[in-house]
Amino acid sequence: MKIIILDDSVTIQMIIESYLEDLGVKEDEMFLFSNGVEALDFIKKQGASIIFSDINMPIMEGYEFATKVFEIRPDLKNSFFAVSGDENRESYLKMKASGAHRFLKKPINAKHFNHFVSLEISKCRAMEFTTDF
Repeated sequence: MKIIILDDSVTIQMIIESYLEDLGVKEDEMFLFSNGVEALDFIKKQGASIIFSDINMPIMEGYEFATKVFEIRPDLKNSFFAVSGDENRESYLKMKASGAHRFLKKPINAKHFNHFVSLEISKCRAMEFTTDF
């Protein structure tokens, strides 16, 4: 499993990483990026199972990143979580227009995170298990 954590805030990266570890995700399954260009390059070369992407970022905005990801991997739409503390309706609408439909609001609520993300992790683990045969 490859989980992408894309946020220009190291604090948010660490919080998401901690929540994922609590759900049994190993450190070597998480890949942290501070800009969308690097994350997109990684996804093109190595793939991804789940993505957490900040909406407002330098270099490449979250909606631009999501649009490019979904062009090459439309199957990731259900495993893509847009993360934002911004109340800007325009940013939210741009993200939705890109194809993203799962949102986590900063500060990230652990219960909310665990509920939705644990389901995606279970699906990814099940897919890994069935492809191992």
